[in-house]
Amino acid sequence: MRGKLIRGILILAVVLWIGGVEGRAEIAGDDALKNLQWNQVYEEPRHGGVVQSVCATEYYIITMENMADNPDVPDIVSAYYRRDTDENGNPVTPYTLAKRVQSREWEHCNGMAYNPGTNEIYVALYTHTISENRGCLYVMDPVTLDYKRTIKISDDYNILGIDYQEENNRYVIQTNADGGYSFKILDENFAVIEDLGEYAHTAEGSNFQDLAVCGDYILNFPLTLNMGIGDFIHMYSISRREMVAAEQLDFGFSGVTADEPESLCELAPGLFLAIVNVEVEGQGSMIRFYDTLIPYNMTFTPVKTAGTPKSVTVKTPDEETEGVKSDGKGLKIPPIFESVKKKLSKQEFQLPAKFVLTFIIMTLAFLLVFLSAYAYVLRIRRERRRKERARRRRRRMALETGSV
Repeated sequence: MRGKLIRGILILAVVLWIGGVEGRAEIAGDDALKNLQWNQVYEEPRHGGVVQSVCATEYYIITMENMADNPDVPDIVSAYYRRDTDENGNPVTPYTLAKRVQSREWEHCNGMAYNPGTNEIYVALYTHTISENRGCLYVMDPVTLDYKRTIKISDDYNILGIDYQEENNRYVIQTNADGGYSFKILDENFAVIEDLGEYAHTAEGSNFQDLAVCGDYILNFPLTLNMGIGDFIHMYSISRREMVAAEQLDFGFSGVTADEPESLCELAPGLFLAIVNVEVEGQGSMIRFYDTLIPYNMTFTPVKTAGTPKSVTVKTPDEETEGVKSDGKGLKIPPIFESVKKKLSKQEFQLPAKFVLTFIIMTLAFLLVFLSAYAYVLRIRRERRRKERARRRRRRMALETGSV
């Protein structure tokens, strides 16, 4: 029995080590948006326009500020550092401005999506003040922030929002009212391959903002500006083709007289960033960045060939992390992740599968050593008992012979 157990442990360790693990992270369920805690991580004055969209590249957070729906007024594209180093490895402060470009008009620039495979950003225009832009996307270079080309999707509607699904290599868009605010799936060549239906009747407000896609879910903000009903976030299921949640938002405003959440993107598994335009007493028109942790589930299974590192969900105990700047071992923690640490109490977070895999293998190795040592001790004890029985038998035989 012990031999079979040891062989099983060795086989499992080999499978995990050679094959690696394949993981899938996804939003925990239809109730995952309830009671989200939003943390303000950045603020700066606007430049006379409205910041409409956001996306994240490997090193930058990109926003677009629509200055006017006028082809003669150029819009502002800004890049903020996403990490504590830039693309050249130089130390930087996350969320601070890296570069800003104001060279062309991007229509209403209502949504953005970054594809790391093509290394391009795709901009949902929403308007067509230039007539030939109806139903089009603009393509942006994520390094120079310059225009590259135009992609025509349809002549029947404009495009409100867009996001890219890397796991499926496809795009999800939402149309404007002309298309019934429908969600559509595009292939890698931007051809419509699936229509998820029209959602004109679902908005808590009168319109929709940009969207973000995560697994089976589409997230977006409805337009509720000046309606007096507060802010909301919607969640739609792709597989069920229906809205499954419309939750009230609480950004914890103080001194804010008006606000408009416009767009959100995912920075890390479960970590989402929202951009919110606000009017603040004594400060005027500002743009703010807020992040939040959305509960995630993670499943992983052994695979035959190792791929890129995945993630795994673990639970953490209650802990107070306010003001923490290191991990207790002298390791510096980038400021962008401090807000994650503040929300770990009763939350789910992601660890690299390489770390988890190493921990599993070390645990199995320890168990194997322990079982081997235990088996050795048992063998010694059996040998001692055998010798003791033999000694007693010889003594008994000697006594019996003497008595005769």
